[in-house]
Amino acid sequence: MIEALTAEDGALLCAEARGTQLQIGALCFFRAAPFRDDQGRVRVAELRSHAASRLGALPRFRQRIAPVLGNVAAPMWVDDTDFAIERHCKLVRLPGAGGPEALRSFMDRLLGEPMDFAHPLWDIHLVEGVDGGTTSGVGADERIAVVFRAHHVMADGIAVHAAATLLLDPVPRPARTVAPHGWSPDPTPGPLGLTARALVERTRRQIDLAAGITRTLADPRRLVANTRLATRVVGAIGHGPPPTAPRLPFTGPVGSRRAFAWDTIPMADVVAVKEACGATVNDVVLAIVTGALRRHTEAGSADPAGGEPRALIPIGDPASDPSTLGNRFSIRSVGLPVGVDEPLERVRLLHSRMHADAPSVVRSFMPHLFSIADLVPPPVLRGLVPPLLAHQPLVNLAVSNIPGSRAPLYLWESRMLGLHPFINVVGNVALIIGVLSYVDDLGVGITVDPDIVGDPQTIITHFSAAATELRELVR
Repeated sequence: MIEALTAEDGALLCAEARGTQLQIGALCFFRAAPFRDDQGRVRVAELRSHAASRLGALPRFRQRIAPVLGNVAAPMWVDDTDFAIERHCKLVRLPGAGGPEALRSFMDRLLGEPMDFAHPLWDIHLVEGVDGGTTSGVGADERIAVVFRAHHVMADGIAVHAAATLLLDPVPRPARTVAPHGWSPDPTPGPLGLTARALVERTRRQIDLAAGITRTLADPRRLVANTRLATRVVGAIGHGPPPTAPRLPFTGPVGSRRAFAWDTIPMADVVAVKEACGATVNDVVLAIVTGALRRHTEAGSADPAGGEPRALIPIGDPASDPSTLGNRFSIRSVGLPVGVDEPLERVRLLHSRMHADAPSVVRSFMPHLFSIADLVPPPVLRGLVPPLLAHQPLVNLAVSNIPGSRAPLYLWESRMLGLHPFINVVGNVALIIGVLSYVDDLGVGITVDPDIVGDPQTIITHFSAAATELRELVR
């Protein structure tokens, strides 16, 4: 199967600075016993056959990115004729006695390690030793970690989460080796044929874009909606340029090193705050982030009077079909009121800001924003976008909150105990906070460039304290 990258995928690919990659994924924990055979060995062969058996619903997971001649158009998705599941499902034993610090070191290395563009851009690491000790003393409470990682060009957070859960089951199933389904890769055209297809697809999308804009503007049924949109645009312009973000120590051109920390927040505490304030779960999450950053600045990392940090908020499409993958999201930003003393007032204020009418202007233009990737030659975008992102003045950090499964999920007979999302930092946004709900908890993952932000464990500690503070006030 041969497909063109979407405009969104192509734009994300051009956003990468040299030596960095936009990666997303999750650190998941399971009970270890069902992952071991009678000799105590991890069932890595069964994991590979299990993953391979589910790839029929995820054709993108057997595709790689193939560039075209002269980069005159975006690359194409083509089948990996050298696909091997062993390359994508790996067993890792943490060094020494293992334990949480060893797992943190492994995650830091992994998130700074680029994936190979010669093959599909995803992998699964099965990590043993996360609780310390040796495999000879396997206990009933021993955990094993599964790290799912994919390049952002494959999909947005919602689509990757949906794709990853296709590897899981809603009920326990015994571990077994699954016979592989028949799959034959489509041959990749030669350079000239691939380039011709890419140019035809690019031209078709340019025509569709122009026709779509023309239809939207000329459609009498949309006259009222277009008038309202024009009024909002004029109003937004009348208020001057968008607010800029203050200079803070977690903003700066990111390098290639990464650090990751994680925690869990009870969903019941978040829901209690949500109901007490008449807000949403996302409002409460942003209020917790605000409280964590307030504590972080009060600890001496920044001047609390230096201005409100501005957070980028990706807004995904929950109706996306996971089998198609791809990126389908809009974005907005919001100021985090770190200067407000009363924590519950921060929730109410953020609710008001997040539900103001202004973001609708941004959402209205988002379908066309990424279309620039179809209008500007890729080499020009690759030369312009990374420097622009490295010095953008609009946001300091990003916060992504994705709804997950409210029912428990299983890999074989092992129930998933928790999961923590990660999203690699980019441009000059050196701090990204990911939140993903699962059953009765919110899994939190914080990814940073440690050379700019420092140890993310400090921010995780502040995050937990801010959540506890809100819970106690509601009680």
